[in-house]
Amino acid sequence: MKAARRRYATLLLPGLLCSSLVAQVQEERAIGLVSRVILDVTRRTPTVDWVKAQRGDILDSGHIVRTGERSLAVLKLKDNSLLRLREKSQLTLTGTTVNDAFQKGVSVDGGVVGFAIQRQRAGEEFRFTTPTSVASIRGTDGLFARFDSADVFTILTGLGRITNLNSLSAADVPAGFTAISRQDGHLEVRVATEDEKNAAARASEMKERERQLRLELKNPRGETRQLIIDLYDE
Repeated sequence: MKAARRRYATLLLPGLLCSSLVAQVQEERAIGLVSRVILDVTRRTPTVDWVKAQRGDILDSGHIVRTGERSLAVLKLKDNSLLRLREKSQLTLTGTTVNDAFQKGVSVDGGVVGFAIQRQRAGEEFRFTTPTSVASIRGTDGLFARFDSADVFTILTGLGRITNLNSLSAADVPAGFTAISRQDGHLEVRVATEDEKNAAARASEMKERERQLRLELKNPRGETRQLIIDLYDE
């Protein structure tokens, strides 16, 4: 019996080491993970079709995340930067290493993404990309949105830069400003309106204010039980 146990342990150990090595490699290659999921959030990889996203799911380059109606997802990157996908939004994560500098970003396929990007190391930056624009960030908070005719880029703190890919027009976007990059090549940078700043603040706020709805319910025997429903203000 002891010999059988030793043989079993000998067979099991390489398997555990292999699994641990695979997990370590996946973690090193990962761009980030799913930090929070509210309602209808799904993800897709180059090898796996759409599945329901779960908190803690590892995200790598080429992975896609999307949100449904009245849904929300918060993604946490390896450098502790945060992305907040509003409802009916979709993005694809990208990441490459160039000269030991990790360049990461997201391709926004549609919708609104709030961001809180940590200050990047020398030679690194974070980018939002669409068929119309490229917006680069070194460390700042704000909002990036893709609509049918234009991209909208609002900066709350720090500094960003946006380039219209159709006209190659480029401009810095300081704190308190909004850039509008249109498909016809026009690029406008102006002081953000109060509505735009409020929208960016709501989109980039990473901690939902939790409320609870408490209901007293009685069963047919007259017994009272309390039902607690967690609500989230957006």
